[in-house]
Amino acid sequence: MPPSQPKEGGIKGFLTRAGTSFYAGGMYFKEKSWVVAKKAGNIGFVLATTSIVVLMPLIFEIMREGQMIETDKLHVKQLRQDGYSDGQLQEMGFPKVALGLAPAVLKAP
Repeated sequence: MPPSQPKEGGIKGFLTRAGTSFYAGGMYFKEKSWVVAKKAGNIGFVLATTSIVVLMPLIFEIMREGQMIETDKLHVKQLRQDGYSDGQLQEMGFPKVALGLAPAVLKAP
């Protein structure tokens, strides 16, 4: 039987064993952090692409709606100068927002 190397004791032995233990822990942490980083990257990619596909058309539609309201307001302003009343403008199909009237949900009871 070959003689085994005696374990070093004292401070030197403690530091040697601690260094080996820290190295093993660092390698484990490096491996696991790489796995977590890859999963986080995949999740981030899915969230980014989903938000582009879902939210961008919504944002474009909201912007277009705002432009339509502004156009209607200008048209209503011109028609009021021509002598049309609010009732006539509502019959023409202009929304209450373009007429400057509060929607029914915002009216005080």
